[in-house]
Amino acid sequence: MASSEPRPPSTAPSTPQSFDGILAAADLPPPGPDYYAARRSLWLTPRQTAQIAQAEPSTSRQRLEHLLSLSNDPEDEYIWKNGVGKVWTSLDAGGRFKRRLPLAMIIRVIHAAWVRDDTWPKGAVAPEPDDVLTGPPVTHIYSPIATEYPSSATTSRLASNDDDADADDNSKHSAC
Repeated sequence: MASSEPRPPSTAPSTPQSFDGILAAADLPPPGPDYYAARRSLWLTPRQTAQIAQAEPSTSRQRLEHLLSLSNDPEDEYIWKNGVGKVWTSLDAGGRFKRRLPLAMIIRVIHAAWVRDDTWPKGAVAPEPDDVLTGPPVTHIYSPIATEYPSSATTSRLASNDDDADADDNSKHSAC
């Protein structure tokens, strides 16, 4: 070994690394504002993506596209029973797709399921977001004033994984 410095794990240039893999390999600070900033920085760092061949969509994807094109009604029983319900059951169970699906298709499946189980009110429309940032992403947005006492300050014992936490530290947070 020529160097004693830790090196990031090597990945093949054609294989993108999952965010979970990046987190597992990262040397992150303990939970708190610095942890949030480091994790956010990792999330915003562009990763290599594999070049996906523009092949003909699978027959199951074509069938799902066809079903979703039949009706815009998320309560349509026909499309639910003929494939959308099965896709939702797989998603809800934490299943992963063998091939990628466009986000718009996945949103339609989730919307149909949420309307069916009354998670999403019938006929409701999502409001336009009012917190969308314009321009390039900002890397470190946190104010020392806003983060001096975290939102979990009233439940510091629950938020802390340290069994040997100093009682003085907990008392100053619980006074809020």
